[in-house]
Amino acid sequence: MTKVHVFCAALAWFTLPVHACEGLEVSGARVMESPPGASVLAGFATLRNGGDVPLVIRRADSPDFSAVEFHSLVQRDGLVRMTVDDSLTVPPHGLLAIKSGERHLMLLKPARNFHEGDWITVRLFCASGMLEVKMPVEKGG
Repeated sequence: MTKVHVFCAALAWFTLPVHACEGLEVSGARVMESPPGASVLAGFATLRNGGDVPLVIRRADSPDFSAVEFHSLVQRDGLVRMTVDDSLTVPPHGLLAIKSGERHLMLLKPARNFHEGDWITVRLFCASGMLEVKMPVEKGG
């Protein structure tokens, strides 16, 4: 095989479309603005599963942050505690609300300060592929 053929084969491989998480729709995605120098931001959205089986989001990442984690707030013994979840599960034909006071995407160590009007990219990974979500930064309050 010539170098040209190898190059063309490699180019074709890297330009294949990325399959999104089948049946997953995201609405109301947003990230709350934090003070300059903050080491974490919180992201929220509503996830809808149009499929017939539970949809498991196994991980998330972002080119704008060193890590993205799934966090939940749980009340135990009269105290509210934050827990790290290994995954998110959206029920068949159902919704999962990632909302303030219950569950959030913890965005760790931002690459820069983000302000109202900026956009952040978060990638959600499930068994059938990856879905890239653009999230606007909004003022908290």
